[in-house]
Amino acid sequence: MTETWTNWGRSVETHPERIAHPASTAEVSALVREAAATGVTIKAVGASHSFTAIAATHGILLRLDRMNKILSHDPMSGRVRVQAGISLHELNPQLNAKGLALPNLGDVDPQSVAGAVSTGTHGTGDKLFGISNAVVGVQLVTGDGEVLEIDESHAWFGASRVTLGALGIITEVTLQCVPAFLLHAREEPMALPEVLDGTDELVSDNDHFEFYWFPHTEKTMIKRNNRVPEGTERQPVGRFKHW
Repeated sequence: MTETWTNWGRSVETHPERIAHPASTAEVSALVREAAATGVTIKAVGASHSFTAIAATHGILLRLDRMNKILSHDPMSGRVRVQAGISLHELNPQLNAKGLALPNLGDVDPQSVAGAVSTGTHGTGDKLFGISNAVVGVQLVTGDGEVLEIDESHAWFGASRVTLGALGIITEVTLQCVPAFLLHAREEPMALPEVLDGTDELVSDNDHFEFYWFPHTEKTMIKRNNRVPEGTERQPVGRFKHW
């Protein structure tokens, strides 16, 4: 009996013959070996947040939602090893409890770490990089079930950070984190011509900048986020600002 899988945007639907929920790298490897032996396709999916059909399969669909643990962290280096299925929503408060944070994030946080990394999820800021830039190690299962450990010295390292699934199924990720920090967020209206004329300065003068244009008008809502200097006391702020 086939099952139904749809992506987050409801733009893709497929009917895999089986949906599996492995809880470890060993279980992923066994499922890949089984698929290879029987000639069945197999794909992994995180939070199904992509609008594309990249995770769609009629074979075996691996959901990594049970692989959602922090495995280890090094307080000295700030490096944290996690299972690939942990969501950013789950990971961020756990990192904060350890006094750590990812250097940059996107707008939303339901994505799995492996999904966010593999698809090149990014945030804003002309001095900051996408989430994949924080990756310093990847464990993945290749198409024949072999488990590979890829670090910065490995020939596949660069490709392993934005794979789109081409190298195999990512099962664990090591992230280079930074000390936890606060952001001061300010949201306010601004006329579209003013935004367009000053885009370069707005981007360079803020850690994060984005704007939303209201179609058929010359109105926008801008968002500026900036890191709060260490030691600054958290205080309530005005209507268009929040902590």
